[in-house]
Amino acid sequence: MKRLLATMVFALILNGCSYSEIKLAQYKSDVEVTDREGKEHVERTEVVTITEFDPEELIATIPAEMNLSVPFYSQAPYGNWGMPYQEACEEASLLLAWYYVNDEWPTKDEFEAAELAMVDWEIEYFGQYEHTDITQTAEMASEYLGFDNWEILENPTAEDLKMTLASGHPIVAPFAGRYLGNPYFTGLGPVYHMLVIKGYDDDEFITNDVGTRHGENFVYSYDTIMNALHDWDDSASYDDEGILNGGKKVLVLKKGY
Repeated sequence: MKRLLATMVFALILNGCSYSEIKLAQYKSDVEVTDREGKEHVERTEVVTITEFDPEELIATIPAEMNLSVPFYSQAPYGNWGMPYQEACEEASLLLAWYYVNDEWPTKDEFEAAELAMVDWEIEYFGQYEHTDITQTAEMASEYLGFDNWEILENPTAEDLKMTLASGHPIVAPFAGRYLGNPYFTGLGPVYHMLVIKGYDDDEFITNDVGTRHGENFVYSYDTIMNALHDWDDSASYDDEGILNGGKKVLVLKKGY
């Protein structure tokens, strides 16, 4: 054991990497973005349309891996995890997906300003901002962002999500946050959480998880995503598992080419 530890320490020093960097690497995808080089748009030569194919035929035609170039900032872009940032995963996730479908790359200041403005609008429109379910999040897209090219998928399978991503559409998804098992969440993690699913490889979904500064290209196994997928439920609170009563739904923002 001592020899093994010594070998590991030597390898870390040799590569100039800390243990924390090595640990983080196991949660990061190395799948290159499918549709963008830097900030220059790369035109897709073929776009998969979900409704045009038999499901089995479509599964056979989608790429083995892909990673949409959705921009990333955490819900606390400057590291302040107090209110309202602590409860702004819905706003942050929706904004990132919306920026992507509109080919916009905001600065950190622009993103933070947009996030706070959305929180203020929600308080006036819904009476609260802390927990918005997927239907309310879609309503935010329509009523606040003026974006109506979206769809809610109910009870999707992992293949449904992959086909959606292969069509070039990012997915805003709600979760029982503590079932995601993200080691970078504080404590047990949030009871309710939202993030962007942006790609996949052989056995993992690639996400922009706004709940941590390490969330860009963060990977979760298919099983983790599908098991933790739960919409907000009014029986949920900060300290119970009522969130598991929430249905399995996702919001798809559709990008036109």
